[in-house]
Amino acid sequence: MIKEINCKKVNGTVRIPASKSYGHRALIALSLSKGKGVLDNFDMSLDIMATLKCLEDLGVDFIFSDRSLSIDATRFGQFRDRTMKPEESGSTLRFFIPITLLFDEVFEFRCKTGLLKRPLTVYEELFKDLDIVLYRDSLESLVVKGKLTSGEFTMRGDVSSQFISGMLLVLPMLEGDSVLKVTGELESEGYVNMTLKVMEDFGIEVARDGNTFRVKGNQSYLARDYKIEGDYSQGAFMLAAGVLGGDVTVTGLEKGTAQGDADIVRIIKDMGGVIDETPDGLRARRSDLKAIDIDISQTPDLTPILGVLLSLSKGTGRLLNGKRLRYKESDRIKTTVAMITSLGGDAREDGEDIVIEGKDMLKGGRSFAFNDHRIVMASAVAALRSLDKVYIDGYEAVNKSYPEFFNDFEHMLCSR
Repeated sequence: MIKEINCKKVNGTVRIPASKSYGHRALIALSLSKGKGVLDNFDMSLDIMATLKCLEDLGVDFIFSDRSLSIDATRFGQFRDRTMKPEESGSTLRFFIPITLLFDEVFEFRCKTGLLKRPLTVYEELFKDLDIVLYRDSLESLVVKGKLTSGEFTMRGDVSSQFISGMLLVLPMLEGDSVLKVTGELESEGYVNMTLKVMEDFGIEVARDGNTFRVKGNQSYLARDYKIEGDYSQGAFMLAAGVLGGDVTVTGLEKGTAQGDADIVRIIKDMGGVIDETPDGLRARRSDLKAIDIDISQTPDLTPILGVLLSLSKGTGRLLNGKRLRYKESDRIKTTVAMITSLGGDAREDGEDIVIEGKDMLKGGRSFAFNDHRIVMASAVAALRSLDKVYIDGYEAVNKSYPEFFNDFEHMLCSR
């Protein structure tokens, strides 16, 4: 489906939805407690619904009402189905593979084809010397069998932090103590910090020394009520809209968060953007931006909106160290370049980097979503500084993380 965007100015206040990343982790931690609790400030998206469905199949019950999710995990482990359906959620797949290894059973992960094209090499390398079977039955099916036991584990950190988080979540529940060593550079470290924060909040202790994690066994997650933080990954689009097209106050974002994408505030300020802290939230105002070089290795989800910001800045800027972007919902190096150039901007690939020449205005036109929710949202923000309308082909991909995006962007903020 195609969405027409003709928004040239934004003004107002918008509440950012709950963090999808915190939501996944809190759902799992509360379920692993085998108790009851309530998650407040909770928002639904396709990825979150995938995690909920997997938990439901493992015996967890829930009731959602008025942005509050009540969880009853007292029957966790009493399977309703051993066919997990993570849909297109990479977090769900990579978190639930270790979770199913708490049980010595056969599980099938039935995925969308695109999800199993994303790498699982870290788990494949980790489990090959253990009594664990992990094999792809087809382009849409992954079979897992075995039982995880405590020990010393070595994992690469340069593919995705989700593998590290997946193991960390289950190691405390094993009978013995474990050590997890991460080799190479730990990319997207902020997401591992988020995992550790949620685990601590639910009563789990992990000792960390650099990239070595020591986890005592026989720990228990504590059932509790928990409030989910607002999502800086989604807030980035609204803050960018403010500095490109008007005056936007973003509410619901926590100061001092563990979210790596909170770095968007620093990056925009480094580009000359005006963002002020107010009693109501972060206020972003129309600014003249200058192009800079930005390392995206720790914040890959910011890439599309940073590409839009650079394309509307003075000078030439680079998005650096984007190797892992090849394995997101789309090849996000190629699709970010395609989005910018299709709208009349000047961007090109340079190995694993993106080089962008800034302009005062983009031309507009048709942008393809490539089934990537972040390309959709970045394209909509680009319309603020486009001479013509922007048409987003495949805009429904936004439902993966932010179903209310267009309601917030068009109906709450846009002044034509």
